[in-house]
Amino acid sequence: MNRVHFILGCHNHQPIGNFDFVFEKAYQQSYLPFLEAMIRHPKLQWNLHATGVLWNWLEHHHPEYIEQIVLQVRENRVEILTGGFYEPILSALPDADKAGQIHKLTRYIRQRFRVKPRGMWLAERVWEPHLAKVLHENGITYTLLDDTHFFSTGMTEDDMTGAYLTEEQGATLNLLPIRQDLRYAIPFKDPGETINLLRRHATPTGYKALAMFDDGEKFGFWPDTYHHVYEDGWLEKFLTVLESNGDWIKTCRISDYLDAFPPGGRVYLPTSSYYEMSEWTLPAASQEALSTLQKNIPAHLGSEASKRFLRGGYWRNFLTKYDESNNLHKKMLLVSDKVHRANEVLGGTLERVSPKAQKMMDALWAGQCNCAYWHGVFGGLYLPHLRQAIYRELLRAEQLADKVLQADEIIVVREVDFDKDGTNEILAESPDQNIYFSPRSGGSMFEWDLRSEGVNLLNVLTRRPEGYHRHLSEHPSGSYGAGDGVKTIHDAMRMKEPALEKRLFTDWYRRSSLLDHFFHPDTKINDFYRCQYGEQGDFVKTGYRVDVVRDTYPQVRLSRTGTVWSGDQRNTISVEKTISLLPPLGWQVIYRIENRQGPVCNLWFGCEMAFAFATQEHQELTEHHQQQLWMRRDEAFGLVAKVQFDVPTDLWEFPLHTVSLSEDGFEKTYQGTVLLAHMRVPLQPGQSLVRSWRVGAQPS
Repeated sequence: MNRVHFILGCHNHQPIGNFDFVFEKAYQQSYLPFLEAMIRHPKLQWNLHATGVLWNWLEHHHPEYIEQIVLQVRENRVEILTGGFYEPILSALPDADKAGQIHKLTRYIRQRFRVKPRGMWLAERVWEPHLAKVLHENGITYTLLDDTHFFSTGMTEDDMTGAYLTEEQGATLNLLPIRQDLRYAIPFKDPGETINLLRRHATPTGYKALAMFDDGEKFGFWPDTYHHVYEDGWLEKFLTVLESNGDWIKTCRISDYLDAFPPGGRVYLPTSSYYEMSEWTLPAASQEALSTLQKNIPAHLGSEASKRFLRGGYWRNFLTKYDESNNLHKKMLLVSDKVHRANEVLGGTLERVSPKAQKMMDALWAGQCNCAYWHGVFGGLYLPHLRQAIYRELLRAEQLADKVLQADEIIVVREVDFDKDGTNEILAESPDQNIYFSPRSGGSMFEWDLRSEGVNLLNVLTRRPEGYHRHLSEHPSGSYGAGDGVKTIHDAMRMKEPALEKRLFTDWYRRSSLLDHFFHPDTKINDFYRCQYGEQGDFVKTGYRVDVVRDTYPQVRLSRTGTVWSGDQRNTISVEKTISLLPPLGWQVIYRIENRQGPVCNLWFGCEMAFAFATQEHQELTEHHQQQLWMRRDEAFGLVAKVQFDVPTDLWEFPLHTVSLSEDGFEKTYQGTVLLAHMRVPLQPGQSLVRSWRVGAQPS
């Protein structure tokens, strides 16, 4: 009888910062019922990876689940895989953190389950060739990647079985392809289709193995799947069919299979992830072009041609697509450098964490959890609470490191290429707050860390076009892809509220603070909200000169001489803004706007500021007239933010919303509040206007 091996595996994860009720719901609807189903079928073997984030939560909330897994391990039913403890994109980390994340989860598995894991789950299957050596040196003998990775070398679907060997500088690693056809069939299609696919690969020796290793949440937690998988009995039927065909379908633990069969040959894979991610990394226009190209593959080439020859970008493209993603990543690198220097001061090394450094190292590693760093079909980067959770962990690590480095007692202003674009940013750091400026981007302020509060109050997100936004225009009245049975989250989308297509706006600059606008006289607040107005100056996205006064209380002076149009009249205007840190949590800006050259002009100047509050207070666009104090309380952060003007000032205020996609469908998300201080400025030649205000935050 011909036989075949089947590798069934689940990857279970919840991100740092996710709500406790979401963990619990995922547990009740997915993790627990799946385990109970496997227990009911003792002849089947399977594989499991759970992240350290989830193991920690289970230890505190459902230790009985872990005890059941322990039994499964003892009975040789399940193999536990290691990985990065906090589920980081491994290739994006410094090498010391790669090793530390792997060792932390491996150590937990060895202590809790009394086994040494041989394989690891690579977060989001983001592969770069150098990882082969990194994983080998950290005790890993295999990992799983998608068939997409293998197709890009010219391999075919028939080759998507078993394991292959890759190497880097002579260090070897087994790679197993995860089949997309199985990912899309389980649990969405009749179990018979999986059986037929397995039958096609059965051989007399049974040396072939087909792998389906995917998110455990698809078994009950993804929309509509709980009813389908459990109440309608899909999983029970599937496992029963596997068990009843056990004479020729051998479900297996991965290590057992690798011990029995040698790899199918060498393979060298390019940088890649699963196909869907290669699409998501592209700008909206390129996504659409790729989609069109895919639909127009000549029929005689078959669907396999697109898998082998078409793909988009790779994970690091997110760092260019979203400034905010790059901001998180470079902040992580900055903090990692501080933490490892502090570890050395405490007697640790790159290979060994000093016991005194473990707390700050854990905070750093928690801040490397990947989910908030990018965006695909899950909310990810678009979810403010996930981004804020990363900042909270990184700021905690930074504070602990600065105490060791004795850098927490003075105000320091540094000029460094923080975002790695070839020009310097200005980083002003004090014991209580960090304030970062981008001279290149309009002399703007793009990060304001309230260190002890663990909050970056400039953690807002710019509105951008996304490739999937076209579906809102094509299906404005409701969902698409739903209604014909349960679908994967890649095939069906839903609308969480109506008329979201009317909320689609694109910002032509990155949302931040201290952005200098000169408005057309006809501009209304709604025009500015939509980012569809007449900008008369050239100050928003252009470079500013920097002068830093280094003193006990240093000042950062940003200045630019540019052009402001008034009808056909061109005016040469200089804008100078001098910023001082005000302890403990605040800053002051002094503006000087001068008519340097040209006739008398009537300018309409506005300074834009952004605040990444956790909760939304005002739903509507609001105009405040002649206010000397603007104040906002944020109960979730436990903060009060105040802006105190030198003289009464006109203000515009509106919530900043994005429209994005998550596994639950299209949704509107509050990203923060925009406050514009604006004033009419009549200036004679050579005349200046000087204005100032103070911005502060304090515990409420």
